[in-house]
Amino acid sequence: MALFSGHAAPGFTARTTLGRLCFHDWLAGAWGVLLTHPHDFHPGSIAALDRSVKVLSLPPLPHHDDVHPITPGLPCAWATVCDARDAAAIRALYSGAQFEDVPAAPVDEHVVFLIAPDMTIRATLSYPPGGNRDFGDVVRMLDLFGADRATPPTRMAAA
Repeated sequence: MALFSGHAAPGFTARTTLGRLCFHDWLAGAWGVLLTHPHDFHPGSIAALDRSVKVLSLPPLPHHDDVHPITPGLPCAWATVCDARDAAAIRALYSGAQFEDVPAAPVDEHVVFLIAPDMTIRATLSYPPGGNRDFGDVVRMLDLFGADRATPPTRMAAA
């Protein structure tokens, strides 16, 4: 099924640039970001990301060679899935590919999942294919959720 805000973030194990990791164990109470197409983002604003946020990115698809790569030396824990089969399984798990009666989309879905420390998807940012996206949009969303604070902001009921 498709994943939306409020859904539990699916767990998985994958071979990454940081070694083999179990997604939920790796997050270990930290905020997480899952990027389906990390090379769409210009690396300029990634430095603003808080060190306590962990980012997992899927490897670029072959037709994404013309966009800016994410560079090493980032201020946060950043892992990239190394194994193509693991990446394909994660893409299917997070894309809602379980719907058999829905025709395939004409283009790849590009999504950023923001995952809270309780392993709940707090937001999904969906956008059309293309490079030079501003990672600052992701950072601003994390800021809205208080990802840079030890405890998330309290929720207030609408009056």
